[in-house]
Amino acid sequence: MTLFLRLLATLLFTTLPAAAHDLHFTVSGNQAVVVRLHYVNNAPFNFERYEVYCQDEEHPYQTGRTDRQGRIAFLPDRAGVWRIKVFSEDGHGLDFNVTTDAAARVAASDQPAYERYGRIVVGVALILGLFGILAFALSARRRRP
Repeated sequence: MTLFLRLLATLLFTTLPAAAHDLHFTVSGNQAVVVRLHYVNNAPFNFERYEVYCQDEEHPYQTGRTDRQGRIAFLPDRAGVWRIKVFSEDGHGLDFNVTTDAAARVAASDQPAYERYGRIVVGVALILGLFGILAFALSARRRRP
């Protein structure tokens, strides 16, 4: 049982540093689409390269670097799905879509991974935690004289 608890603790503590490198984003805008990119600790993904593509186009509509606050801004010239690729020299990055309507306003965007899978991860963690507590209680009960 103690091996199980040690393994669980090791697994939990070794994954914490990886979460600090998880890249998040928010999308807002009216006529201009503004995307803010930041890490989980809210530090901006600043001065990193990006490319914006209109659906089914081979060449980028816009390229550049994020600003000091980790933002990308572009003015869509038509309704459609816009693919945004951001990447840094050390391998961090995202590839996601933003959909604009005929007035070039944001109609929809992809959800970041933490929003898509967060509930699943929490659910699995709760189940594993409950089974761990149950296993610990049963083993403690067996040890009593």
